Amino acid sequence: MPPTLSVVTVYTDGSCFNNGDENAQAGCGIWYGPDDIRNTSLKVQGDAQSNQIGEILAVLHAAQACPPHCTLHIKSDSKYTISMLTVNLQPCEDRGWINIKNKEALKATVACLRSRSSPTTLQWIKGHNGDQGNEGADKLAELGAQKDTPDIINLSISETHNLHGAKLASMSQSLLYQGIMERSKPGTQQNTLAHLDMTRWAVKTLSGHLPTDARIWHSIRHKDITRSIRNFLWKCLHNSYKVGHYWENIPNFEARAECPVCSVNESLEHILTECNSPAQNQIWNLAKELWTKRHPNFPTIKFGTILGCSLAEFKDRNGKILSGDNRLFRILITESAHLIWKLRCERRIIKQDNPELSHTEYEVHNRWLHTINSRLALDKLMTNTTKFKKNALPSALVLRTWSGTLLHETNLPANWIWESGVLVGIGSHRCGR
Repeated sequence: MPPTLSVVTVYTDGSCFNNGDENAQAGCGIWYGPDDIRNTSLKVQGDAQSNQIGEILAVLHAAQACPPHCTLHIKSDSKYTISMLTVNLQPCEDRGWINIKNKEALKATVACLRSRSSPTTLQWIKGHNGDQGNEGADKLAELGAQKDTPDIINLSISETHNLHGAKLASMSQSLLYQGIMERSKPGTQQNTLAHLDMTRWAVKTLSGHLPTDARIWHSIRHKDITRSIRNFLWKCLHNSYKVGHYWENIPNFEARAECPVCSVNESLEHILTECNSPAQNQIWNLAKELWTKRHPNFPTIKFGTILGCSLAEFKDRNGKILSGDNRLFRILITESAHLIWKLRCERRIIKQDNPELSHTEYEVHNRWLHTINSRLALDKLMTNTTKFKKNALPSALVLRTWSGTLLHETNLPANWIWESGVLVGIGSHRCGR
């Protein structure tokens, strides 16, 4: 760079292929001008691969490459990066960066900017709006993500600009506990790792993506899943239910480890997808029957499919994501799996595996139907904006979710939300034991 240059204007951007997946690849783009030798493409190193980390590191590299005596103007289309380096910076530092995503890259960038002796400005520009600099940085970021070898980006922080600790007045008991857990970094159990991998590859079959552990954990807390089922899925991922091998080392209770129906070890995977119990097969057949009323193919249900159903992506012929189908699938799968678990617990604990007290085909059918119809009724009630205000479900979303699955649907109006007696299109069974 010529020594007479006192003002530097640079555009930065980040890019990521398979963002949020295990095989994500992120890159940084730093653009100074057309055919400028300073234009740079970088491939992000390490496990943290996302569009956001690419955007942060692009700003860091631009600041590191600019002489400290030059005024630096950084232009970016990333509201996240600019806000984290400006308006959100003080709160993050006050809490000691506890539970802040991308904090190592952010801390290094903040330290680098503070070490400069000349002014630095950050300006947000609208992305993909024909701005030559933004388009140039975007293309460089894509090239960086496609590189085979990661680039070494210096994240070291001088002790002068390394802010330690947290502001006590900004801390709460919850935040302090999060800080303790963050520092202790408890290891993940082998069973949990195995279940995460099962879920990851099941989602790969459903959507073509390999989600990260973080995405899987986040997905089981999806707002479309009831709280009791969220707890159920969390325990399934952690393998924390007392089944199977749990009983093998407890004297006088070893027999509980075996499934009385199949005479094999009773794991959660076996209970939910493999057991020859009539209830398990019947419930999945009912779920398939309802699903195929509006979608031609019902996926093979595996343990990982249940845990990762919130990450399924069904699309139309043009590649457009079908939000209604995705929502119906996660409701059907989670409600059905939870009912299988409840019926199993009733059979083994309450009824003591007494064949005289076993659930009949009619009882299982009507229990499942009641579960799904209750969920449909809840969805209808949740569209009440007067009662639930901003937490209300959009009527259009509920219509997209259930339309095509209802009983006598041709006799219903286009908007059946406030119609009484709307049920799913599978009739109940009436028969004595």
